[in-house]
Amino acid sequence: MEKGTGTLRSVRKVSEPYLYLLPFLAFYLVLQLVPMAQNFYVSLTEWDMMSPEKPFVGFDNYKNLFFNDRLFWGSVKSTFQYIALNVPLKIVTGLALALLLNLNLRGRAFHRAAIFMPFVLNTAVVGLLFKWILNPQFGMLNYYLGKIGLGPQQWLVKPDWTMEIVVLVTVWWSVAFNTIIYLAGLQGIPTELYDAGKTDGCNAWGRFWHITLPSLKNTTLFVVVMQVIGSFQAFGNIYMLTGGGLGGEAARLTRRAS
Repeated sequence: MEKGTGTLRSVRKVSEPYLYLLPFLAFYLVLQLVPMAQNFYVSLTEWDMMSPEKPFVGFDNYKNLFFNDRLFWGSVKSTFQYIALNVPLKIVTGLALALLLNLNLRGRAFHRAAIFMPFVLNTAVVGLLFKWILNPQFGMLNYYLGKIGLGPQQWLVKPDWTMEIVVLVTVWWSVAFNTIIYLAGLQGIPTELYDAGKTDGCNAWGRFWHITLPSLKNTTLFVVVMQVIGSFQAFGNIYMLTGGGLGGEAARLTRRAS
């Protein structure tokens, strides 16, 4: 009897975490996996999004995409350029802000709230705000540049700085996520490590390099993975700022393909 009771307790102990995860897994299955499977099936058909019929064409759409669509490869190139600029800058900026917010300074709560506020803004709000600020004719940025004699600039029109502008806007908008994660990681580092470093004569840079960064290794890995995933999924802010093409690249490729 005792053996059966012990086995039952072991089963309950093993299965209990999965029972807690079951509501999330159910929502994930319904809201993520099922739509993904439906979208994959639609990609194998020639559907105009209007008629009820969905003629099955297999992988012809993917063949045309990879071998005949120059716009696709231009988008892939721009995506990797965006990731190469966006991810490192957001990681470095997020860590720097977290280090500042972790200091015992006056108004720390206010500055934390101020950094987090852009993160709660809607994608469309951020896009419209910066389209107004960067407007070549009546934008606020060109207005103040004109006051100091730099003249109006064709922001988001010429391709020279379009990618950099999109990255900077994205960093301003969403760097708070990295800052919060890094701040939590900093507050989890035992103060005894810093006290020991000071005792051994380690300066501020040495404590940061030998204590802070190694202690944030797992945090940094999490942030990198999340930012790479988020950068691959970026669409709304880029579309709102550029209309779907960085510096008109999409439009140029479309004209060449036609």
